[in-house]
Amino acid sequence: MMIKRRLTTAALGVAASGVLIVATAGAAHAAGTSASRTGVSVSAYWDWSANSLTNVDYTVRDTDCDGNDVYGRMRVYTKLVPDGTDTTKRYNSSGCDTKVTYSDLKFEATNHITGLRLYACVNDAGADSCTRSSFIDNPKVD
Repeated sequence: MMIKRRLTTAALGVAASGVLIVATAGAAHAAGTSASRTGVSVSAYWDWSANSLTNVDYTVRDTDCDGNDVYGRMRVYTKLVPDGTDTTKRYNSSGCDTKVTYSDLKFEATNHITGLRLYACVNDAGADSCTRSSFIDNPKVD
């Protein structure tokens, strides 16, 4: 009960002082990259920690009028899985000259994330056509 009273008193003190603290919408991201090829452009922004990616935002653009869906995903590399683990595909099925955004996603690893690559892909006949970004090192892991 004493803690609740102190918090209420502190909140009233802040309100009386005329100090206003405003939280902005959206996160200030620590990292970002993009990848594109004929038909698709993908950008992603995220915050690093040793074992997770947080506040992950994707924008997936369909830049062709060919009727193929497009998607983006990441391949996340860890110390125990150096070949990488693919994240969920984030699709844009809306068609020609459209973009789809995905916000506030998270990826949890069981051990230290060493880095990642972003993939931009066209879901076409046979194996999908993809391109990837350069490797992005995780600054939170040695």
